[in-house]
Formats: sequence, structure tokens, C-alpha cells
Amino acid sequence: MGKRFNYGVYGVGRIGKVHVSIVQKQGHKIIAIGDDVQAAVLAAQEELDLASIKTFNNAEDMVRGAAHEMDAVIIASHTKDHAKDALPFVKAEIPVYLEKPLTDGLKEAFDFVEAIGRDENLIQIGLQRRFDPPLLHAKALLDSGLIGAIREIRCILRDQYPPPPTYSSRGLIIDMGIHVADEAIFFLSEFPNEVWASVHHTKGYNSPIDEGGDTAFVTFTTPSNILGRLDLSRTHSSGYNNETYIIGTEGTLQVGRFAGYPGPIYVELWKSDGTQHSSSKSFEMSYLKGDYPEFLPRFDKAYRNAHRQFRDVVETSKSFAVTQNHVLDAQVFVEAAHRSAQDNGLHYKIRRFDDLQQYKMTCIASNLMDCD
Repeated sequence: MGKRFNYGVYGVGRIGKVHVSIVQKQGHKIIAIGDDVQAAVLAAQEELDLASIKTFNNAEDMVRGAAHEMDAVIIASHTKDHAKDALPFVKAEIPVYLEKPLTDGLKEAFDFVEAIGRDENLIQIGLQRRFDPPLLHAKALLDSGLIGAIREIRCILRDQYPPPPTYSSRGLIIDMGIHVADEAIFFLSEFPNEVWASVHHTKGYNSPIDEGGDTAFVTFTTPSNILGRLDLSRTHSSGYNNETYIIGTEGTLQVGRFAGYPGPIYVELWKSDGTQHSSSKSFEMSYLKGDYPEFLPRFDKAYRNAHRQFRDVVETSKSFAVTQNHVLDAQVFVEAAHRSAQDNGLHYKIRRFDDLQQYKMTCIASNLMDCD
């Protein structure tokens, strides 16, 4: 184990408290917390035994009042405030673990990346799937070429329950889709070139949050002619469900078929003769006690791995594994899907560029964002 980190945490709602609990259990110290909502600060102090630490209701105030004591900060405020709350810490050269996405708007996301630059040792983004043992095993199998050339990918994400009343969301695809959009890019090592989508209302769903619907289907293609789909819903009544299917010319890779919740996570590689490859493997979810967000048993280990790797990078001055550049790509993807669903399934052409200005102008030309 490396040194003991002193953390600040800004944004102490549902996911913020998850991060606090994880780093505390890993032996690190919370020296300051903050949230725009004072009631959230008071609740976190009580629930996480943080009664005597410094508290703030503004990110810039936290930088002024506590940055000199911090080794790192976790930003887990409302999505719309991520960039605003992270920027003062980046400017103060405090390593930032930032919950996904950069913001809920694409223009502000580009503005944020312009402000901080493309360097990959500034921020780690909380897209925890890239640290998940089953998905990493699946990625290794995929990269080995065992299923041949990829024809199709389908990434499924289904919650059992609606989001809590305090949730902030621009829409189902923007919020839920960011995870599986990044997952698809991660598995394929390729960015989509065309995206279209639809959002739907299903039976018996009641939510305190209007996300435009409770179920969405996002279809996309890539430059190498892979066909993909993201399936999103808040209505999986048997429990949280995350599955991925990748069909190749010589086999099929299946990750996380539903087998109870919590339960086993199967990574199964099926060969062209219909038999299972010996590299197939099963993993176990975490079996947690007390109250916890519904996604946590599935991704508890991924979150823990993400925080360990974050600290390792901070100590060694390497590049973070998931940066502002990766999540910007996922945001462009889901923005195109969100707008397609609003435009009755209109197909959106998209393309990424390493040059940020060229990337931004292409998004403007594709009607994903307005001119300055």
C-alpha cells in the first residue's frame, strides 16, 4: 500500500457517499467535504462519521480553505455542475477524481476540455467499468482475436428502480447511456460514425424524475461496419442488469447474462462449433450489507480498483486510464443519440478528431451543439 491520502469530496449525495465509504475502507482520510446543498453536507457528516471535519458549500471556497491539506479531491456533485466544481481544483493542481460525465451539455464539456487541455494526468473520470474485472477479462479475450472480426455489439443496462427524487438528469440516454457508450468504444477501440435512437414509456412505470421515458434503444455503426446497439431501461423488475454481447465471425462473447442479483457474472466465449472456450470464467458480485445504490453489488470491485489506480497514478505521475478525452467521446456519442430520439429517430453522422477545435466544429456542423 502507498501513502495514506487526505481527500476532499465535493458533492456528497448518493454517489458521493459511495466514494467516501470506499476510500475510507481503503485506509484513507476525508479531511473536507462540500455540497451546494447544506442538508446533504449534514446528512453525510452523520452517516459517514465526519462530524469534526471542514465543510463547504462552494467548490472555490473549498479550494481556498482546504486545498493545502489535500492529496486529491473527488467531485461527485450534480452532473450539470461537474465541470464548474472540478475546474478550481484543476487550476490549483489538485488531482481530481471526477464522476462522469464532464457536464450534461456538450458545449460546456468542450469548453472545459479547452480550459484544462488534453493532458492525461489531470483528471480520472469515474467510468468505473474500465476497471471492472469481468469486463477487463472480456476485453482481453476480445483482443486475442478468439471470436474473429467483430460483426455486432449489444450493450445492455437496466435499472430495477427509478432514480431518487434528488436526481438531476437531462434525459435517459444522456444519463444512463454514458456508461454503455463508453463501454462500446472501449471494447471496439472505435468511435461510431452514425447514430440513431428512440425513447419509450412502458407499462406501470412511475418516477419522480422526467427523463423523457423509461426505456431507450440506441443503434449505431462504426467506420469498419460494426453494427451496435445500446439498450437502456429503468424497468428490470428482477434486479440491476448489465450485459454485453459481441458477435464475431468465429464466435460470440457474452458478459454478465442475468443470473440473479446479486449473483455470478459470467464471461462466456462460445466457439463456432457451439462449444464453450476454456478461457470462459465466472466472477462474483459483492454481497453488501445495509442500504446501498442498486448498481453497487455489480460494480463495487470496479470502483475500488478505480480508486486504487487513481492513487497509483497520482503517486507515480503516470497518465490516468480514463480521462477528459475519453468521456468527451462518450458524451458526443450520447448527445447524438439523445438528439436523434428527440428528432423521431433522425440519423446523426458523427466523427472524432484529436484536434479539439476540429472536433468541436464537426459537432457544430452535425447539429450536436450551437456555435459560440
